[in-house]
Amino acid sequence: MKPYEIFRRLSSSEIDALVLAACEDDEIPDKIAGGVLSLQRVPLTRFERFTEDVRKGYVRKTLRDKRAEDLSLFVISTGLVGAKAEMIEAFLAALDLPHEGPSLTADGPVAEPPETLLKKTVADLASAHGARDVAIFLNAFVEQPDVSWPALVSLLATDQSLALEDLSA
Repeated sequence: MKPYEIFRRLSSSEIDALVLAACEDDEIPDKIAGGVLSLQRVPLTRFERFTEDVRKGYVRKTLRDKRAEDLSLFVISTGLVGAKAEMIEAFLAALDLPHEGPSLTADGPVAEPPETLLKKTVADLASAHGARDVAIFLNAFVEQPDVSWPALVSLLATDQSLALEDLSA
């Protein structure tokens, strides 16, 4: 599932929380603002006059836009690392992947772990952290450029407990 598709299934409050966590990284606010201004074609002077709720609405709309795929991946990845570091670190450690805290440190493609270990790790993670958070993380993880894990893609497509329910309404 592409990052903008993940954002399309998240509630407004889930998106706001991810964006807030992502904005702990000093680069993110400017990237988001630039994406909103260019993709929504809103002049900066007009955007500055919007209320906070209207600005949040524009941010949500932008992150759900197919044209913002790279921005969406960057924001969701940064937001998850900020908000769900413990869960991500547990995942990386259980699979014995090179990492520093919640950040993968591998250079180049990340080898897929054995399917049985992957399934056990995902099940353990879902029971410890909740299936929805795990589903959001794993759907974003498989979209990372250096991750090509067919077994994880298949697991996400077939395991109903990892189905990412649409809460956007």
